[in-house]
Amino acid sequence: MKKYKVGIIGYGGFGKFLHHWWSKLENIEITAISDSGGHHAHDLHSVKVYHDWQELLEDTEIEIVSIVTPPGLHSEMACAAMRAGKHVLLEKPVAITEDEAQEILQTQQQTGRVITVDHMIRYNPIIQSFIQIGKNGSLGRLRHAVVNNYAQDETLAVDHWFWNKEMSGGIFIEHGVHFFDIINALSGQHFSKVFGTSHNRNEFQKDRVAAMVLYDDGLIANYYHAFSGPGHFEQTTISLVFDLARIEIEGWMPMKGTVKALVNSKNKEQLDNIPGWIPQETLSITQLSDVSRPEGWGSDPGSTAEKKQLTYFGGIGYEVNEMISGTFEIHQTKGEVYGRCVQLILLDIIAKIENPSHQLTITLENAIEALTTAILASE
Repeated sequence: MKKYKVGIIGYGGFGKFLHHWWSKLENIEITAISDSGGHHAHDLHSVKVYHDWQELLEDTEIEIVSIVTPPGLHSEMACAAMRAGKHVLLEKPVAITEDEAQEILQTQQQTGRVITVDHMIRYNPIIQSFIQIGKNGSLGRLRHAVVNNYAQDETLAVDHWFWNKEMSGGIFIEHGVHFFDIINALSGQHFSKVFGTSHNRNEFQKDRVAAMVLYDDGLIANYYHAFSGPGHFEQTTISLVFDLARIEIEGWMPMKGTVKALVNSKNKEQLDNIPGWIPQETLSITQLSDVSRPEGWGSDPGSTAEKKQLTYFGGIGYEVNEMISGTFEIHQTKGEVYGRCVQLILLDIIAKIENPSHQLTITLENAIEALTTAILASE
């Protein structure tokens, strides 16, 4: 088994997290890190430490470079790494402007190096299961999605680079791209119209943002991100409205949730593929009442026998006979799930290096589409 030598540019908390989990892979060796301030690299054994990231790129042993720096530095570093002959795992967002993102894409095409962007939530097994459900259409179309993200700001001082738009791009670009990418993956749709708004706490901190996005096959999605509260209230939820299901997913790194779905014998089996799926209640459709009609509401004389035999959404009729409710959950720690996701994205790069026909889970085009949506939402 070939062992790939990896260098990490940027060695703060996340750089260390990557080092920890990648070191567990048999075909990976972390050989160097670049820590410009010299404050984070300590107690490192058998790892070269560079204080200039360009010196790390000159290290001929390194084959894959992970760039874990503020977004404003991504374009320069990613392009330099590919021109130096390195394959690249670039932290999200791909860049903070469309011009920078296009420069990265052009450099990749010129050099032929493998590059992907760390939208690693796509590798989460819960998200993977719903991506597959979206593709096979077993629960009908995805019609509406709502992302609510309440994040802490206790570790983000006023002078932190996160608040500097020239370095981070702002909340939607630095952080919201994760969720634009998730909804893109779940729906397989592309944005058509984007509407955004925001709140400025003061002249330095834009701490709350919201957007509504219309997609090309009719999906409407709402996004809200707030970096304005204590860590005790930190919470992320994703609500999905399929024709035949209502789904609630909990966690920035999705860990658990609930499903209520109208099913038949065929699509009911698809629910078994959701990690930790446990059915809680199953009711025959004949036991269900139409909650839209209060007691005493008269029947509609225009209804037909066909309509009574089918359940309709958006004019599409579905044959279903049960409503099933249940829960799902990954029975691991958040760190274990997160760690496995970052392992899988690195292994995905290696698969592409070894087999050029391999399809990356996250392409540069995927990352650029999420960035473009974030930019439009920020305007």
